[in-house]
Amino acid sequence: MRILILLIFFISCDNLQQTEKVKKVARVNSSFLYLSDFENEISSELSYEDSLILSKSIINKWAIKNLVYGKSLLHLHDTIQKKLTKMVENYKLELWTNTYRNFLSKSNFNNKIDSFKKIRYYEKNKINFRLKDDYYNVAYIILPESNNNLNLIKSRLRNFSDKDLFFLDSINYQFNDFLFDKPVWINKNYLIKKIPLLNTLTIDLKKRDFFVFKDSLEVYLLKIFDYKKYNTPAPYEIVEGNIERILINRKKLNFFKNFDKEILDDAVQTKKLEIFPKVP
Repeated sequence: MRILILLIFFISCDNLQQTEKVKKVARVNSSFLYLSDFENEISSELSYEDSLILSKSIINKWAIKNLVYGKSLLHLHDTIQKKLTKMVENYKLELWTNTYRNFLSKSNFNNKIDSFKKIRYYEKNKINFRLKDDYYNVAYIILPESNNNLNLIKSRLRNFSDKDLFFLDSINYQFNDFLFDKPVWINKNYLIKKIPLLNTLTIDLKKRDFFVFKDSLEVYLLKIFDYKKYNTPAPYEIVEGNIERILINRKKLNFFKNFDKEILDDAVQTKKLEIFPKVP
């Protein structure tokens, strides 16, 4: 209904029987603006008055752009216009080719990297993946100081068997925070953020051990499995994501290198491409 009202507002009744003319809302020289160009921008939830205001604004912006463009064709020097036209052509070419490459990448490119390749790359290049902080391989539970199962929870986290982890997971609603589904590498700053007491206590966290810390509100249970020092080679688990991205990018480069070669070879064979010899 609103579209019909807008049509009546923007065009004369004499043109209502002519489908193409009905769609026209405004004209600047030989360029036309059609209702279909912007009708999706007008929400059905807007009032009639707000719809008209928004429509007028859209039309005015379109008209100004086209009028200024017309002025630029009259007043900009030919050299500048040629340069701009070349830029537009190059941009269009880049836009089309990049969009098509993205389409090929999604439809034909297999971005799966098997674990063996990732591990092999890590073993060959681990010296290049250095830690930028101290890292700890940990599991932890933070729970209220008043928890009645505290001793049992301590024992379960310390033992860390599958049976213990299943039990802990079944009562995780009792915890304020936790990380124990598997040992995870976290940096020192993150660990201190989770257990602020570590910033004030003098404790050697560089060895495998089980720690219990308390403040007035909470108890912090921390199990350390391993430690890696700053600037040493990073454990595989920390850099696996980076390695996967590196290998995917490398695989993608090879994919498009082969694609470019095939498309050039095909163009030469089908005589779509001809490279002329240099003139002496």
